Amino acid sequence: MNVAFFLKPKSEVRFLYSDTLLPQALQFMQRHGYSAVPVIDRDGKYVRTVREGDFLNYLARTDGEQLHLADARTAGSRRLSDILPDQDRNPPCHISVPVEHLLRSTTDQNFVPIVDDRGVFIGIVTRRAVISYLLNPDGAR
Repeated sequence: MNVAFFLKPKSEVRFLYSDTLLPQALQFMQRHGYSAVPVIDRDGKYVRTVREGDFLNYLARTDGEQLHLADARTAGSRRLSDILPDQDRNPPCHISVPVEHLLRSTTDQNFVPIVDDRGVFIGIVTRRAVISYLLNPDGAR
């Protein structure tokens, strides 16, 4: 068995582009009820996963005891690429990764972004798909 068995293809996944403005990205996530969404660049390469907390961290930063709020006027012109953390807490897996590695990744993440040899985002594997398979390995997803 391979990762493709669990894959929800990019054409069925909602994602954001890294040059999306913050207000549009927030509206998108709120409208669809997502707490995390894959972010790709215009070439289709996976960049990071943006989480609700990334917006909060950008808008309200602390340095010790001081709280610093971002200026709403300038925040509206920022792009997702401006607020993404340096470290991806939802790292992607390669399409050819061993299934055991994929299973371990789904224990820590609601979904795992999947990339090809060029780093291009090709879809996700959801924790739900993996659990459904484990509960009924002989049945359909």
